[in-house]
Amino acid sequence: MSELAYKSIIYQFLNHKLTVEEFIDLYMQQWKSDRDDISLDPRFRRLIDRVFTSCDCYREAPKTAYEIDEKDLRNEIDLLSYIWWQYPL
Repeated sequence: MSELAYKSIIYQFLNHKLTVEEFIDLYMQQWKSDRDDISLDPRFRRLIDRVFTSCDCYREAPKTAYEIDEKDLRNEIDLLSYIWWQYPL
């Protein structure tokens, strides 16, 4: 696992270098390869799991209260990255 890998994917998404679909695909691939890594810092695990949940809730056209659109996904990812890295990406 590399925190830098997540940071890179998130940075590219927040800077519109990845579409939402590209971001979700890349993020999910990284998350799946790391999800069983017991050496992860538990706080970082919560962060990447929260991003995973946000990605899972994304819908192009939300129909229920728990689904989010691209704007909400970007806002959520921006907030989570700020919390973890303490500065805007």
